[in-house]
Amino acid sequence: MASRETDLVETASAITGPEPAKVLIVGGDPEFRVNLSHVLNERDHLSTHVNRYDEAQAALGKNRYDVILLNPKLPDGDGLDLARFVHQRTPCTKTIVFSDTNSFPVAVEALRSGAVDYIRSSAGLDEFSARVETAFEKCRSDRRRDDRLRRLQRLCQELNTAREEISDQVDTLCNDLADAYQDLTDQMGEVAMASEFRTLLRQELDIEDLLRTTLEYLLAKTGPTNAAVFLPDSDHLYSLGAYVNYDCPRDSIDRLLDHLCHAICPQMADESELVAFSDADEFAEWMGIDGGLLAESQVIAFACRHKGECLAIFVLFRNLSTPFEPTLAGTLDVLREIFAEQLGQVLAVHHRATPQWPREADDGFDDLDDYGFGFGGGGGGIAA
Repeated sequence: MASRETDLVETASAITGPEPAKVLIVGGDPEFRVNLSHVLNERDHLSTHVNRYDEAQAALGKNRYDVILLNPKLPDGDGLDLARFVHQRTPCTKTIVFSDTNSFPVAVEALRSGAVDYIRSSAGLDEFSARVETAFEKCRSDRRRDDRLRRLQRLCQELNTAREEISDQVDTLCNDLADAYQDLTDQMGEVAMASEFRTLLRQELDIEDLLRTTLEYLLAKTGPTNAAVFLPDSDHLYSLGAYVNYDCPRDSIDRLLDHLCHAICPQMADESELVAFSDADEFAEWMGIDGGLLAESQVIAFACRHKGECLAIFVLFRNLSTPFEPTLAGTLDVLREIFAEQLGQVLAVHHRATPQWPREADDGFDDLDDYGFGFGGGGGGIAA
């Protein structure tokens, strides 16, 4: 890109003509300065001449010069000090030192001061003009180089800014992908867990076996925990269906469970969300029970609903020193739906298996098979 811009600049220069050099002549014979300035102006260069060190500094403060013709012996200072000043402040400006004598030490010191050329004053004006144009070409080359460097620096800054933006976007994308992967992993884990749990429960068609299998699987997910399951009867009165005693005193567990049944079940029967309390006093206040029964315990309670009906209520609690994992809520939410579904099927099977009196027939005994009775083999009996 920089090469193409340089080509465009050079093409434009070729069309409009060479750019004139700005030349400052400092010191030397006044007539020589005037004649040299006249020659440079004839060659379309812009020249200015001064005699003193302070006049040269003032001129350099007002304008930027391409080439400086400098005599080392000035009326008010050392011309080589000015050469060093110019070389430090504007390295692209080229200095040519001219002297009346051919002094090798002066030439060496001039080059050390940053001058690009050394010439005797006795050389012809055409020689001076040629040396000026050579120095001017070096000045133009250095300025083009500096312009390219500045453009490259600007492009590097822009590229670095773009790189940082892309890096931030990549980091964000990687984090999003990691979160999505973790979510997918969690979902796949939940799907596998749900499939495993559903397979286990489908084998249980007895309520006691169903409760036992459920509590065993649940405790495998929660770790050692006190757990109780309360089941409703036909009048929606709850009683203890099964429990696991992890660390409760044996002499108080019955009273605690009975108290929990009467306090928790009426409130949880219509609750669709999981209820969790890390503060036992807050839980006791919400339930309206004695806080001392569950002192220093974390409590989780949830209802298992199937087709809009509450079929069971679970209560889990254990000491705050071993709190439940935050991810347990999602696990319980999956397991309780599967348990409620299977419990609903088991209850439906038990209900169908219960003997019922047939309703009175309208037209004799043509449809006795519809009343839960079966006939065959010359005898009758209740279909189990």
